[in-house]
Amino acid sequence: MKRKLYPIKLKTHRTVLSDILPYETPIIFSNRGFYEFLTDFEVRLENEDVVYKNHLGIEDVLKIVFGIHDENRRKNIQNGRLPNFAAKGNLISIPFSYKIAHKADDFRTLDIAHCKNQLMVSEFYSRYRDLIIYLCSRSPFSIRYPHKVAKCYYFKDRTHYKKLSFLEDIEKFEQNDREYESLKTYFVYKSYNNIHKFYESYKYHRCEKKYNNLYKFDVSKCFASIYTHSISWAVLGKQFTKRILGKDKGTFAATFDRLLMDLNHNETNGIVIGPEFSRIFAEIILQSVDLNVLKRLDGYGLKCKRDYEIFRYVDDYFLFCNDESTKALIIKEFRLALQEFKLYLNDEKSVKYEKPIITEITVAKEQIISFLDKYVKYKIIEISNEEDAEGKAEKDGNIYVSSNSLITKFKIIVKQSNVAYKDILNFTFSVLLKKVIKILADYKEIIDKRNKEKMLVKAILEILDFIFFLFSVSPRVNTAIKVSKILTVLIKLLRKGGLVNSDYKDLVYKKIYDNICFLLSKYKTSNHFSIESLYFLVLLKELGRDYWLDKDALVEYLRWELKEGRISIDRELNYFEIIVVLFYIENKARYSEIKDAIKGYILGKYHQMNRQEFELSTELTMLTLDLMTCPFVDEIFKGEVLSFYKLTNVKNITEFKDRWFVKWKGFNFENELESKLGQEVY
Repeated sequence: MKRKLYPIKLKTHRTVLSDILPYETPIIFSNRGFYEFLTDFEVRLENEDVVYKNHLGIEDVLKIVFGIHDENRRKNIQNGRLPNFAAKGNLISIPFSYKIAHKADDFRTLDIAHCKNQLMVSEFYSRYRDLIIYLCSRSPFSIRYPHKVAKCYYFKDRTHYKKLSFLEDIEKFEQNDREYESLKTYFVYKSYNNIHKFYESYKYHRCEKKYNNLYKFDVSKCFASIYTHSISWAVLGKQFTKRILGKDKGTFAATFDRLLMDLNHNETNGIVIGPEFSRIFAEIILQSVDLNVLKRLDGYGLKCKRDYEIFRYVDDYFLFCNDESTKALIIKEFRLALQEFKLYLNDEKSVKYEKPIITEITVAKEQIISFLDKYVKYKIIEISNEEDAEGKAEKDGNIYVSSNSLITKFKIIVKQSNVAYKDILNFTFSVLLKKVIKILADYKEIIDKRNKEKMLVKAILEILDFIFFLFSVSPRVNTAIKVSKILTVLIKLLRKGGLVNSDYKDLVYKKIYDNICFLLSKYKTSNHFSIESLYFLVLLKELGRDYWLDKDALVEYLRWELKEGRISIDRELNYFEIIVVLFYIENKARYSEIKDAIKGYILGKYHQMNRQEFELSTELTMLTLDLMTCPFVDEIFKGEVLSFYKLTNVKNITEFKDRWFVKWKGFNFENELESKLGQEVY
């Protein structure tokens, strides 16, 4: 597929779009509004002050955005300057933490930094980008590291779809704001942006020919275990750092250390998980580990690319060598080098492969491709040698798909290749998306479609059953995004008309609706909300008014309670749940009681907070800003929220911007999904 090249303007705050948010966030959430605020009003750091372009209401907005609750500090915000913004203690905050599915019955906690810390990350990148590149390019082992600042980026050329007249809309998306809509990372990365590309690379195959064994091992709970002060050890050396203790303020290492401490409530044990800047922090430390190991192995007379080869992808290591003694020595040296940084190997995940060196995932992928090629396709036959007006031979075809058969065959592949569902579902859904598009394209080629509609729709229904089965056994955010893409393609094509009649369209819509309702009913038994369920709740809106949930069903899925006819919210809701529910219910009369309940809950949430939490809480900051632009809550309610900040100029704040983190108006699910798919990391 061709790719088009577009330049990127090197704006200071580009980092806010590319390197700060975790990938696993709701589809309606992004940093674009905050980025626009920083750029439109020229917000930047000048020594310890923040300077900005004056505008009506901006002083009050800054009090919310940067968590300034102290009256003395508030009085000093004037004439385009916020004094002492970066003074010691003023940047400490509590990140917004939330959980995503990680393993069976296990969750991973991700974090979003406060707006004031996001500004500091952006300023840090701008100041130290060249040094970051240098410090991440020292290890010969690393195969994912910042190589240079991104000056351009690519969009796939989707013109090959346009020959399919009814599929033209599948891959179209707005050209507006291209600079940041699909901006992936601030830096260009070498050598691989996906671990599976390494498995298919020349390097990997060369090592397979050269060495008899491959050992895979990783760092145990790497990000949660990193000691922030160890960045100085990695950059300056541990002994030297101890000699200059307290005298290194202002250095790169001390600044990076302070930055990650501030945004994580002054915590030194562990760094926030999810943002790209955390991976860069870890990369600098692990580069130092790599170099220490390399030096020690040289001392033993072991030479890289002669006796062994090591590749590291973030915190995953791949060791190629020929004998057990070499492997044992290298593993021992890694243990020692990691322990110097208070890090440890994860012995439970260490795996050995002998020739033929091929991983379980590679085996499974090859089998999945073969079986989907065989069982999920439209069988086309040419029925005459005559050509139509476009010079094409007349064609006929048929398709038969059995979800039960697909499920059974897939489970056999999982069992025989000894892989976990989570390791292959993302790949499987990518293949299925291509299959669905190919099936629809082949169907278009058939001359007489009158007797083929039912066959096509039945196949689509079976494929949907297969897709939802796979997702339900291992629900994760990245697979929810891939499933959403497949569903969006089908919904859009069927809505457009000309593919099948309306009755058949409704059969497919009903299948999607029923399966999403089933998934939502599964989540209601969980103690944790799930980002993936929020994706599907938003996706339901794409089906149209006939498929809106009734009030009682929505209350049940949200795990709220109906007590004596009144809605009661007896569990804690976080920011993501609140914004998605408000986005879903809009101003629809059927949900008026739900809106009243959630407004009451929000005010109760604010009542429970003390002054310090208003200053430090990332969650409250984002929630407040989004409520100010939300068209589904009234001005009186917004005024009540602002009263907690002791702010009275409601109109100046609500009309200051039309979006911060949620695009309440003009939301396009397909466009946002394309942007999200373009941001996927390793």
